[in-house]
Amino acid sequence: LTGEDIPKDVEKAVCWLEQSAGQGNQYAQYALGKLYLTGEDIPKDVEKAVCWLERSSNQGNQYAQYALGKLYLCGKDIPRDRERAAVYLQAAAEQGNIYAAFLLEHMDSFRDPDLFLAATRLMHRLEKLFREDVHRAAGGSPFHIDRKRRRRLSEKKQAQGHKRDDREPVQQQI
Repeated sequence: LTGEDIPKDVEKAVCWLEQSAGQGNQYAQYALGKLYLTGEDIPKDVEKAVCWLERSSNQGNQYAQYALGKLYLCGKDIPRDRERAAVYLQAAAEQGNIYAAFLLEHMDSFRDPDLFLAATRLMHRLEKLFREDVHRAAGGSPFHIDRKRRRRLSEKKQAQGHKRDDREPVQQQI
């Protein structure tokens, strides 16, 4: 699906996800629901998305519960149903989903959920930017490399003759 280690093939990925989801895998069901809901790589199909998200939600997947709660709260692709939204958001919040808990607490404080969700996304992004800025100012690296990528980079450096613990010198900013 992502095309990281092998070429990207969305049709094959959807086929495999549907097989796994059909056998009851809640994560595959959630992934299919999100794929059909966004409609980025495959045609958008809200009915299929809701079906897969509900199946995943019934197995206790907090992300599917949050997604369904948000769908019913906004009423963008499906009819708005605040009671159903509250049920899904409550289930997700009970599992520790802070976004669902936040929406539950502020359900009555806004009229247009899309605007409110956009504002919360903006605040979350600003928080990440400030964290990166503080980390960079403290002398940290501005880039985050996950351990698999760091391991592959280390292997390439060793193949070129560098020592295992070789580090590039940190340049001081003037």
